Amino acid sequence: MLKKNKKIGEILIENHVITKAVLDKALEYQKKFGGNVTQYLITRGYIDEANLVKCISTQFNCPYLPLASYDILPEIIKLVPSSIAKKHWLIPVDKLGSIVTVVMADPLDTDAIKEVERLTNCKVQPFVGILSDIVKAIENYYGVKIEANALKWEEEAPLSLDEKSRGAVERRSSIRIKAKITVHFPVQDEYKKAETKDISSEGILFESANTLPIGSYVVLQIELPPERGAQPIAAVVQVVRAVPLPDKKFDIGARIIKIAKEDIDKIIEYAMELQ
Repeated sequence: MLKKNKKIGEILIENHVITKAVLDKALEYQKKFGGNVTQYLITRGYIDEANLVKCISTQFNCPYLPLASYDILPEIIKLVPSSIAKKHWLIPVDKLGSIVTVVMADPLDTDAIKEVERLTNCKVQPFVGILSDIVKAIENYYGVKIEANALKWEEEAPLSLDEKSRGAVERRSSIRIKAKITVHFPVQDEYKKAETKDISSEGILFESANTLPIGSYVVLQIELPPERGAQPIAAVVQVVRAVPLPDKKFDIGARIIKIAKEDIDKIIEYAMELQ
């Protein structure tokens, strides 16, 4: 079991990656606007992926495994479907007896670990890896293409992909639909309520009384009517736009990073019914 013993900021300072003054600035920004300290540091150029991974490895006593040094066998790749690899940003690299070694962007994702253990009937030994390296490995070993714009630290980006690259069914779901759907998201220690303006299979635009830092990752709880499901739908999104409005509110544009396909289909279907 991975165990947290120090805050990530303390580890970054101890490893001389940032200064206390920089951390204080990041914490002050987080206090005002919410979000994640490490994402703030990355988007402002104070740290990079490699330094962050090393610090996560130290903080959680989880070994770092550089994927470039591995030549993964086809029978190992077949243990985990590409859909699961892309869903959780992970890749299997080895298997010894009843233990499968998995490199993960988030080695604390217990849901991902349980899913891989169920599929492989093995115990997972998690290693932390650099997200961009994991993406390259997934593309290489599974022969799939992952949209690069989902990984960039951009201040502004479109909320849907180029429709020319999609088939007819995909184009239908990537169109931005004007629909008001209630969403909730965390700011510091409480959840705030907001309402969507536009929604597509790639992103969400919602109006909020609270701004969010560009580049930060947020878990949105999307609330559909009770007959559509008893529980809100969780989506991991990345904030790509935060525009002040005249009424002191903000338009927040967020790119969807992780959501179950059946859930986004359900949301799109409901949004289209509101037209």
